[in-house]
Amino acid sequence: MNGKMMRIRVLVGVVAFLVAISWSSLVLAQTTPAFVYISPRPEARFVPPETTITLRNGKLLDENSLSASFFTVVGEQSGIHPGTLLLAEDGKTLIFRPDQPFAAGERVTSHVAPGLRTTGGEVLDGVSFQFTISPKIQGEQLNLSPESTDTVWDSPWASVPPADVKANSILSRYVTLPEDFPTINVTVATSQAAEGYIFLSSYHHLWSLGAQPYLLVLDNAGEPVFYRRMPPLNNLDFKTQPNGLLTYFSRATNLLYVMDNSYTIVDTYEAGNGYLMDHHDFQLLPNGHALLMIWDPQPVDMSQIVEDGDPAATVIGLVIQELDSAKNVVFQWSSWDHFAITDTQVNLTAAQIAYVHGNAVELDFDGNLLISNRAMDEITKIDRETGDVIWRLGGRQNEFTFFDEDGPFYGQHDIRRLPNGNVTIYDNREGHFPYFSRAVEYQLDEEAKTATIAWQYRNTPDIYGAWLGNAQRLPNGNTLIGWGSTVPTMTEVTPQGEVAFELTFSWPIVSYRAFRFPWRGAPTWPPLLVMKAAETTTTLHYSWNGATDVAAYRVMAGSTADSMEQIGTQRKTGFEESTDISQWMGDYCFFRVIPLDKVRNELQASNVVLAPGCSYQTFLPLAVRNE
Repeated sequence: MNGKMMRIRVLVGVVAFLVAISWSSLVLAQTTPAFVYISPRPEARFVPPETTITLRNGKLLDENSLSASFFTVVGEQSGIHPGTLLLAEDGKTLIFRPDQPFAAGERVTSHVAPGLRTTGGEVLDGVSFQFTISPKIQGEQLNLSPESTDTVWDSPWASVPPADVKANSILSRYVTLPEDFPTINVTVATSQAAEGYIFLSSYHHLWSLGAQPYLLVLDNAGEPVFYRRMPPLNNLDFKTQPNGLLTYFSRATNLLYVMDNSYTIVDTYEAGNGYLMDHHDFQLLPNGHALLMIWDPQPVDMSQIVEDGDPAATVIGLVIQELDSAKNVVFQWSSWDHFAITDTQVNLTAAQIAYVHGNAVELDFDGNLLISNRAMDEITKIDRETGDVIWRLGGRQNEFTFFDEDGPFYGQHDIRRLPNGNVTIYDNREGHFPYFSRAVEYQLDEEAKTATIAWQYRNTPDIYGAWLGNAQRLPNGNTLIGWGSTVPTMTEVTPQGEVAFELTFSWPIVSYRAFRFPWRGAPTWPPLLVMKAAETTTTLHYSWNGATDVAAYRVMAGSTADSMEQIGTQRKTGFEESTDISQWMGDYCFFRVIPLDKVRNELQASNVVLAPGCSYQTFLPLAVRNE
């Protein structure tokens, strides 16, 4: 049933209530596999009070068989919960949305009576299950320190960044760029570099010191193609999606923003079921669905788990959600249901423990999910139909044999499946001697459970980015490595390990990830024109932030703002161009530029500027002066 959603008001009467309170024996006896996927998972803990209840049989459901009378949901403290029943757009997934949140810490019993039918006429058995709501007060947010999200540089194993490189002299003399624009340095640029633009977001590596963050698209000369000055908190994971849209995450709002090729925000995403979305990864899928990550902080008495554990610790779990095109949560997976806290590699006596530290989610070729769990040194494969764990690669629960003299990986980022069937990982190797980071490609035999190194790049001399980073395999076979918390910011290497391109910010500005994508930008704002007058010269400086189709500019001048003629043409050579107009100052007072594309079509004209010594009122068109 494509795109259809049925909303059925759940009516709960006295009979349903009597049935509900007598379920304790049914819960234990129920074993029918009527639904291959249930969320919250039976016996789940730390479930948010605003949770929905999701069920999927795996087959198309008969819309006419769906009745509110099949569903009854009861909280120990909050009582019976009426709500709304949705049939998701896949025609297979049922979503029960309670009208009111559950009570903190209560146990909830859910019952689906037998009788639902598939479109093939199969009658489904019922199911009863229970789960426990998080003890957190509804709406309470636990503050996470920066140390819980990524290591800081005062760690004993942090590499010392190399000395700063010289500032980019081209950018430093641009008039139309903001004064706080980050320094960008291209240290290697060869013809072996792949096509496309570089996508980055900049910020200071120490949150407390702060720096003006930017979203950036750059060319191979390090010239800006697009920039956007952002709010002070970090804005991360700026990239294009398979549908051609741009996305980035804002930590200021905990929202994921979607922009079109005019850089207009056309959509936002947030987590469902009362969670706050995390910044680490977001993927738009070909079917219009979205994968997102959630860090789930919960109060845990760690003194009951490890010696010297903090009885009031905050332990941070991981939740993965899939939203359909209507932004309903159609799949949800929680680490609390599958990973022990002791599976982690981090200190379990701390007051705040990010025991999973999920930082990447990837749709695998078989339709299942791969996730990267940094604090566990583990890649996990999850069955997207059932939510079960298929296998665990690396870490304390490793199921694979590694054939890698430098392996296994440690504190990794960015698991990606390649067209050849292999996977790439950015291996930070945090805290492991010798200190170096690398991009590594593994050939996985998922039946024999072996991981064989197929390719890797380790720089000479070693580069050590203890946290952040990614590895992107490009269409021409090159690999772009975002080094994360160090400089250089990114390196693109050939399959033979030759450096084809390298770019870096001026330390201590870093980037969470770096990407290369094809891109065509068409901003709605006009080109920017600025006039600078010196003692002997007057110069026009002009640029069009975000535009990719500009080949040249026509320089226009006139004695009035509405009658201009061309006085010159300037070929586009970089982000900003300039024209000395000193020789025209005696004849004209008004100036503007008009961009031209490659076939000389005129694009959107710039603003108009007035030359020094000219009276603006004198040279305005008569109709304007008389208003």
